[in-house]
Amino acid sequence: MPDEAPSLLLLIPAYNEAERIGPVLREYAAHLRAHFQGRFRLLVVLNGCVDDTLEVVRRAAAEFPEIAWIDFPGRIGKGGALIEGLRRGGDMEWIGYVDADGATSPAAFAQLIEHLDEAECVIGSRWLPGSVLHVAQSGQRRFFSRAFHLLVEVLFRMGIKDTQCGAKVMRRRA
Repeated sequence: MPDEAPSLLLLIPAYNEAERIGPVLREYAAHLRAHFQGRFRLLVVLNGCVDDTLEVVRRAAAEFPEIAWIDFPGRIGKGGALIEGLRRGGDMEWIGYVDADGATSPAAFAQLIEHLDEAECVIGSRWLPGSVLHVAQSGQRRFFSRAFHLLVEVLFRMGIKDTQCGAKVMRRRA
């Protein structure tokens, strides 16, 4: 009997993303349907949204049953959204997350998945040669991102080029 393909939980924390999240969810769901061999679930964790993000997510979920959501009426922050998504996300073997703004394309996220046979956790990076930013960043944001990375590297010596990239995937056991 052949090995069963691994399952994937993709967490998408969202705060007031009504303008952007619809296409992001549809693109990810369509891409994963076409290219991912295992079962998958996109779990949007709404983090105190006061815009129409929930309604946009509901419409996308009507088209793609693999999309689910958890709605927190109060702000719990991105970290809190990820923790709650992990707690309630089920028993998928692989767990990933991406930002709701579409900064990481589905094809780029698929490249992260391809490296899970080499590591327990794969982290995207905007600063490696060949990286493409799908959402433009201001000069100020780039400056503070690089400054924060330098601080993290000096303090923790992790050897990770971009600790704050909003695209990561790992094995549940990690």
